[in-house]
Parts: sequence; C-alpha cells; structure tokens
Amino acid sequence: MWQAADLPADRCLAFPPGFAHHCAMISREGGGAAEAPNRRAFLKVTGAALLGAEWAGCASRPAASEGQGADTSRLEVGRRVAGDSDPGVARAWSILQDRVNERVSVRWPEGHKGAPIRLEVDRRLPAEAYRLDTADQAIRVSGGSLQGLIHGVGKFLRTSSYDGTFGPSVWRGESAPRGSVRGMYFASHFHNWYHQASEAEMVRYLEDLALWGVNAVMVIFPMINLQGWDDPEAEPAMEMVRRYARAIRGLGMQFATGLNNTMFIGAPAAIRAGRLPDPTGRRGNSGHPICPSNPEGHAYLIANSRRLFERLADVGLDILVHWPYDEGGCSCEPCRPWGSNGYLRLSRDLTRVGREYFPRLKSVLSTWMFDTPPEGEWTGLTESLARDRSWVDYILADSHEDFPRYPLDVGVPGGLPLLNFPEISMWGNWPWGGYGANPLPGRYQRLWNQVRGQVSGGFPYSEGIYEDLNKAVVAQFYWDPNRSARETLVEYAAYEFGAGPRTISDFLALLDAMEDTASRSYRKEPVDRETVQRAHGLAESLQASLPEWGRRNWRWEILNLRAILDRERHIGGGLGTPAAEEALLRLIELYHAELETDDPYHHRVRPPLKRAVSRKGNR
Repeated sequence: MWQAADLPADRCLAFPPGFAHHCAMISREGGGAAEAPNRRAFLKVTGAALLGAEWAGCASRPAASEGQGADTSRLEVGRRVAGDSDPGVARAWSILQDRVNERVSVRWPEGHKGAPIRLEVDRRLPAEAYRLDTADQAIRVSGGSLQGLIHGVGKFLRTSSYDGTFGPSVWRGESAPRGSVRGMYFASHFHNWYHQASEAEMVRYLEDLALWGVNAVMVIFPMINLQGWDDPEAEPAMEMVRRYARAIRGLGMQFATGLNNTMFIGAPAAIRAGRLPDPTGRRGNSGHPICPSNPEGHAYLIANSRRLFERLADVGLDILVHWPYDEGGCSCEPCRPWGSNGYLRLSRDLTRVGREYFPRLKSVLSTWMFDTPPEGEWTGLTESLARDRSWVDYILADSHEDFPRYPLDVGVPGGLPLLNFPEISMWGNWPWGGYGANPLPGRYQRLWNQVRGQVSGGFPYSEGIYEDLNKAVVAQFYWDPNRSARETLVEYAAYEFGAGPRTISDFLALLDAMEDTASRSYRKEPVDRETVQRAHGLAESLQASLPEWGRRNWRWEILNLRAILDRERHIGGGLGTPAAEEALLRLIELYHAELETDDPYHHRVRPPLKRAVSRKGNR
C-alpha cells in the first residue's frame, strides 16, 4: 500500500495538513458504481465540479526501465456522474485540466489516488472574487461567477508545483479585485498575431489572460484599412471581430470596441476633417477622419456607427471606447479645440446611438494626448462634464511617457473613475516584437507608482504576444494595487516555465539585464556589453535547467530568442549571422508573420529578417 511516509518530506508539504491522500470515488446520482475516469468529463453537483484527481501528489516519479521510456499517462482530474453539467464550471474545469496536463505526465504508483479538487460558483462571493479553501477533504476553488472561478483557477495553477509530479497549491484565502476594468487592447491589424492566429489559439490566449485576472478585451473593426463596407476585406475583418466578441464574452469577460471620427479610406473628400497641427510630434495624424461639425459628415459617422452596432447586436458589446488622437481629430473652427469640443459632441452622440442597441453599454472617454500642446482641453472637459456626465462612465488617460498631471493634481473631470493606457508593446521596440520578448517590469512599476490608488484599471495597448510578461504584471497591478511587479514575476516564472527556488534569481537577473539593454538602446546610449553577455549566459543556464515543458513554452522561447538576438546585434556579428537568422525565422513562425507580404504595414510587426519581402510599403 502506498504510504505518505515513503515520500520526501518537501513533496508531501504540497498537501495541506490533515489531507487524505486518496481520491473518493464519486457515485452516480441515486447510487451505483462509480464511472470510469474521463479527462474531458464534467460534473454537476449543486453547481460544483469535483475533480477526483489521479495525480501523483507527493509520489516520486518511477524510473524508466533500461532501454524503455517510462509508461506515462495523461493526468485524469475528473469523474463524470449522471446529470446536467454547469457550463461555467465545466469550462473552468477544462481549463484547469488542460493546463495541468501540459506540465505533468506521470506513471501512477499502484493503488494511489490523489486528493480531489472541487470547483464551484458561490454567489455569496463578489462576482469577480475567488476563494481557495478546503471542504470535505477536497481543495475547493470557488468564484462568485464564471469569471471569478476562472480567476481562482488561475491563482490555484500559479501557486501549484509541476516538478515531475503535481503538487496542488497550499495557498488559502479569498481575493477580490480592486480595479473594475482590467482590460487589454488587442491591436488586431498589420497581419500581426492577433490578426493571423487561429480561433483555437485566440481562445486559448484569452483563457490565459482570464487566469491572470483580465476581465475586458478591446478589439476594433479596422475601418482605417478598408475602402468601405463593400471592400473585399471588410467581411473577413468583421467576422474576426465577431469571433473575438463571442470568445471574450463566452469566458465571462467584457467585450469592448472603439469608435472615433476616423472612418473608411473611401469616405467622400467633401466631409473630410481638417488636418490637426501636431507641433510636438506626439499626437499623430493617422487615418481618414471625418468632420463631425459638417452635417453630411456627422450623418456619415452616425450611419457607419449604426451599421457597426447592428453587426455586433447578436454577439454583444459591453464597453465603447472613444479616442481623440493618432486616429482622429479635426482642426476646423467649429471643432476646435478638438478634445473639449468636436470630440466631446461626437462621443456623446455615438454613446447615445450605441445604447439604443446595448442599453447597458459603458462609455469610456479617452483623453490620450490632451493639451499636447496646451489648448485648454482638460479644463474644457471638466466644465462640460460638470454640466452633464450622464453619458460617460470612465475617463481614460495616459501619454507616451509619464502619466498626465491634470487628473492627478486637479482631479478627474466629472469625478469619474480613472483608467490608464499603458503602452506595453512599442516602447524601445522596432519592429514591434521584432527581437522577441520585451520585458520591462521596472518601467511599468515606475509608471504604476504614479497612479497607484487613483486608477480603476485600464486597457494596456498590445501589438502581439511578445509582451505577455508585461501583460501579467499590469493585470496584477489592476487586481491588487500594492502587488509589486517582482511578486508577479515569481509566480509567472514558476507557472509558465517551472523555474524553482534555485533558478528564480537567475530569471529575475535575466529580466533586469534585458531591460537595461533595451532602455539604453531606446535612449540611444551605448549598451553595456557585459550586461548583454550576462543575459545570454543566464538564458543558456536557464535553458539547461528548466523542465522540458517549460522550455517548450513559447513564452520562454521568445525570452531566450531575445537573449540570442541582443547578443548578435549588440556585441556579435549582427542580424545576418546564422544564429540571428535562425532566431528571427523562429520568431516569424511563432508570430504567424509572413516572409512575403502585400501588407504595407506588416514590416512594423515582422522580425527584421533580411530576406523577408514586402511588395508594398517599407521593408
């Protein structure tokens, strides 16, 4: 008989004190024999799923016979009983089971059954909160809703261990988010990963973000790239947006999209907006904006917005984000100053139209690049919302560098909740993601310290998956304002790569070295050659020490490729070396980028392989 005493003490600590090291067989409702295990089975027991986990628990992994591989099997973490399954619990169960199975494959000791896990929705909890405790000799993960349950599963997974065998989390407690909008903005364009990924990959990535506490994702319909609704690319683009909406809302998250006065390429010339002056070079003049003070232009904006809302009516829309600059703006006299005049009037009108289709629609008014240069936009917005703020739910603010001072020093216009817009993709990074991961935890900790306690969340701007680590750091800031980036990185490394106590310091040192090199490069300062070489050495050491499943994780791979490419381009033979070309090719594969493209903007998101071809636009 398998005994706990046969095991190393440090492995047995994976179970809470007093835990029974066995799996109770769950009978069919009304009695009868227990069903055979089924990895895809779901269980409904008063709104809960009980995972009768056949993991190894504290058991050591048996050695393979000489000349043979170990006889391994997939981790079975469930039993099916008769009755309907709760779809929310079933979804959370499937996510949990899949993530564990990716990390652990074991041969079970004869007769061993591990401790069970119970998943349940507990409506007494706040909707997005979770609790991990024990009940009836089971580890219980509870959430106030599907969303809260997935967040709780994420905490359970990140605090479990996967060093050859599965050590269930010993973390116990209850946690609720402080930030109400813990979003991400997927810039799904230029044939980047968001544009190119399969539906299965996209759904999987959304699940991963939900595990980290994300509760809203924004995807826009890219009118800026289309001639009109009859453009051959319009329907595929709309279907992409609809797929995202279904997947996002299917996980209990909120789906957001954006609108402003930039519309189709083929908009009539007579209704075009006047080009904005941009003396600081910070606002941008992208797109094909329409003047909302022109009656024909206003009608065009409303008609196209209605058509967009109609196409989303069956999949749902929760948040509408209005945007002033980069894409958007008008310099005509009736619209000036844009941020506190024409922009406000149009945003109010678009919100009212949107609420005809989605009565509970939340409106987020971005103030990105307000008063750059000073034009009285912040003051004008404050005065306008003092008269009527009924159409706005949140103010979003941010800039290219430090957070704007007005909402921090004077106050948020209308007294509304404040969101931020961290730029986690492009800073110091051209092409965006072109050299692999861009970990910048020190930068985001510094920027967060400026707004901690004053923002209710935000929408980090994302051009791809290469800044996944930055996403996790910012998402956890939104969950707990006092949680440091370092604390998140420790969980990230353990969960995503299997970095243990002996390697976590090397992982953190690798990120520090990479950030130092990226920051020096951005400031156009000489990089420190020793730092670059140290990062490469740390990556090589980690590559050798991480478990196989950790080395296979694309998140580790893009970090390792960054170390290789930093070495080649800063202290080696450049991007034409065999090592650099191999790394760039692998990144192109991971990003679903195109070696030959007609997209004139694809070079912005494609690794800079010399033989890659852009038939239109820049290389």
